[in-house]
Amino acid sequence: MQKILESRLMWRILAAVELVLFVLFMVVLIRLALSNLFILGCLLTGVIVVLYGAWLMFTGTGGRFRHGVVWSGLGVIGTTMASILFLNQEGNFRLLLVAAGLAAAYAGLFAVLRNLYWRQLRHKNEALRKHFTSPWLIVNPKAGGGRAAKAGLAAAAKEQGIKVIVLKRGDDMQKLARDAIAKGADVLGISGGDGSIGAVAKVAIEHDLPLVVLPGGTRCHFARDLGLDPRYLVDALDGFRGVERRIDVGDINGRIFLNNVSLGAYADIVDHKEYRDNKVAVTRRVLQSILSGKTPAYDIRFATPKSRVKEAVQVLIGVNRYTTMKLLELGHRESMDGGVLQVNAVLRLSDRLLARLLRSASLDRLHGKKEVDNFVQFEAPKLRIKSGQKTMVVGVDGERETYKTPVVVSVRKGALRLCVPAEGLRPRPKSMFSREILARLFDIVKNGA
Repeated sequence: MQKILESRLMWRILAAVELVLFVLFMVVLIRLALSNLFILGCLLTGVIVVLYGAWLMFTGTGGRFRHGVVWSGLGVIGTTMASILFLNQEGNFRLLLVAAGLAAAYAGLFAVLRNLYWRQLRHKNEALRKHFTSPWLIVNPKAGGGRAAKAGLAAAAKEQGIKVIVLKRGDDMQKLARDAIAKGADVLGISGGDGSIGAVAKVAIEHDLPLVVLPGGTRCHFARDLGLDPRYLVDALDGFRGVERRIDVGDINGRIFLNNVSLGAYADIVDHKEYRDNKVAVTRRVLQSILSGKTPAYDIRFATPKSRVKEAVQVLIGVNRYTTMKLLELGHRESMDGGVLQVNAVLRLSDRLLARLLRSASLDRLHGKKEVDNFVQFEAPKLRIKSGQKTMVVGVDGERETYKTPVVVSVRKGALRLCVPAEGLRPRPKSMFSREILARLFDIVKNGA
């Protein structure tokens, strides 16, 4: 049965069925849209007005806050009325049920195809699995609210012959990693958040050793970009018997980071002592100060391919390309080995800029096809950031750190040897309705899996 499911003919049949379901789904949606253009326009406008009003409320006081309440109220009323009109139109509810059924069938078959694909890749890579003689795992027990302890990670690792070090209060994680290497470790593993992973990754790079990442942190941004699911923490131990891939890391004044560096507003927010206990309140207060003009744009200077920036409100520098504002793929990385930094900079924060972003499907489209006031996006292998200040507070992988200026951020291409489960790197899932997925389905129908 398994061979039948994975045969080239079966792949073609399943992909063809998936495309038929997509076409039927789109036909129903187009039918709904064409017969309800005015109502759907009102719905979309209402949602944008609600979001805009919420922004005014969050970032404002006094008259600005009251304006936000009014805008949000009008948006909610308009959206509610448009929804009622839409559902009362003859045939709309029935078509919605049909669309929901087709979408559910499409999603179900998509999940089947995705699982078959990764299963085939795992089988194909069996011969490439690594075999280590002295694997070591460092566990941060407090990360992710004790995620490792709840999953029984240390016991599971020991059963597989992996030597385990559980971090204690006051321990230096990099020293523990170096001690493990001195005792003969030929692969290092780390279970923790992005900060813990970055610390051990630095040691692994220094000694040219492979690293196994386990998603034991809270948000696990880096691990998720590798395709590792925090819900299945113990399963990630398979990386110790997996395949090796080389990926890029970032470097800020000699310090390794894995995801991104943030300067300006975010760094200002995390610099507040009360941030950890009152994140929302501190964020609101900083944004209010910026928008009211009490806090000027930050002294952040750097060169873009077209101009020189002398000040900015927010600068985000990511290792490789991030999806910036496609809602279903927000914050996802397209690859881990592109060899570039992606720089996103908001030069001036204004309600007008927000309104333009809300009207656009993505920042990529805004920047690529139109000139956008006060927003810059570009790619570079290295960025030198100057300031009139001797030191600068920076958010590095979400953590507050201070650096001497100038701050130099670069990408170290292929610097980290990474061992992952046998199917290899699993990028975060794209929207199942994306162009890339549809193109892949057409290719399967034409050429097979």
